Amino acid sequence: MSAPEVIVIGGSAGGMEALRRIFRSFQQPGNTHIFVVLHRPPQASPLVEVLQSCTKMPLREPANSPWACPAGTVTLAPAGYHLLIGNSRRLRPDSCTPLTRYETGCGVRAHLTLDKPVAYSRPSLDVTFSSAAELVNPVTAVLLSCANEDGAVGCEAVQAAGGRVVLQDPASCEAATAVKAAMRRVQPDHVADPEGIGRWLSQTVRRVR
Repeated sequence: MSAPEVIVIGGSAGGMEALRRIFRSFQQPGNTHIFVVLHRPPQASPLVEVLQSCTKMPLREPANSPWACPAGTVTLAPAGYHLLIGNSRRLRPDSCTPLTRYETGCGVRAHLTLDKPVAYSRPSLDVTFSSAAELVNPVTAVLLSCANEDGAVGCEAVQAAGGRVVLQDPASCEAATAVKAAMRRVQPDHVADPEGIGRWLSQTVRRVR
């Protein structure tokens, strides 16, 4: 069985409204992991409840690390932490030594760190996107409206690892700095307004299952 799809969505200024519009037009197959990273202040906020009102998919904010991320759920990067994504590991039944005891599995976990901010932000889009590029799973990075270049390097990492990159149409962005920076680094697989991104993800994820 192939590893489940992973979709990583990131944004900042204008990104939350774009995300809400994506959720409304996105029909997710169950065997998909979705991660969301939004620039946000370090204080706690009701962001989970606000976003949950826009989607029927269960939406969770990790309370500890590592955090299991079942397929069919949305994992939101908590305020004040970088969120890294990694595969789980399972025992190899034929193992004989500690060096060969484990192999990488296709399960997905979130890890939280307090490393220094990137592009003045923690959580950082680049940090999460770049970690997703190392997954064994098929990965799609979605970069939304953002007022700095955070996310562009991560999109490049995802594409270099064989993943797909989707960018919000600059004309529909409140702040197009990030998507324009990404366009200088990658040839995106798709560019659209938020509703178009939601529809494209619905069709593409189903097609590759």
